Amino acid sequence: MKCRKLADGRFSGAEVSVVIEKELPVFVNGAHLATASIIPGMEREFVTGYLFGQGFINALEDLASVEIEDKAAKVTLKDSTSVSTSPDKTNYRIVSGGGRIAYSDETGLPGIKSRVKIDNKMIFRAMNTLFEKADMYRETEGVHAAGLFTGRAEPVCIVEDIGRHNTIDKVIGYGLMNNINFEKTFLVSTGRMASEMVTKICRAGIPVAATKTAVTDKGLEIGRKCGLTVIGFVRDVGTKIQTDMEERIINEAGMKIYSGAKRVLCE
Repeated sequence: MKCRKLADGRFSGAEVSVVIEKELPVFVNGAHLATASIIPGMEREFVTGYLFGQGFINALEDLASVEIEDKAAKVTLKDSTSVSTSPDKTNYRIVSGGGRIAYSDETGLPGIKSRVKIDNKMIFRAMNTLFEKADMYRETEGVHAAGLFTGRAEPVCIVEDIGRHNTIDKVIGYGLMNNINFEKTFLVSTGRMASEMVTKICRAGIPVAATKTAVTDKGLEIGRKCGLTVIGFVRDVGTKIQTDMEERIINEAGMKIYSGAKRVLCE
């Protein structure tokens, strides 16, 4: 899109890339459940991951069908009683700024059973790969990105979306649809690890979640209860950090391990 750019004290004409924001109404067994704001692409993965993260389904087998048609997602569940018709739990918007947990019971979240151990170098490598592969994130700085990786930092799935929680839904949905064993993977993200993010990750059984940014107290509390390894501020050498005033280049690699440090190996 065209814009006016101010640089060196002068205005000039310029063209910039702008993220497309798409509204996706989600209907479950004929009833409108929610309307999501997402970027186009991987709609089935998003819907599958969202329903799983919210507790509407416990496995891919709970879905009879997921169809994307007429600019909407139409889902049929095998068990229609798993979706409440209560107006405070249905018919709401999932916006780009944050998720909403319709059915959350932290005490019912499964404990992380995985015994996987990840070398810290693999976490840095995965974060670097995320930045390299997330073209839209690099070009527009207007989306979030998340990736699921094997223990050797081989990418399983890398996604981008305007909502950080949407990226988690898409990653988990992809994993469910492709029969990925989450216990043998780890996740990296550009988004803040708040409670709704951590809840979805724990529900999937992913043992390690790392972000380039911060972790909230509630997110950490849930992660600790479930045995999740929560890592924040993953910054490898050469990482560029944008601030309001400048661009800073990281000269020394580092990360902050808030919980489950025994899963992270160091030489």
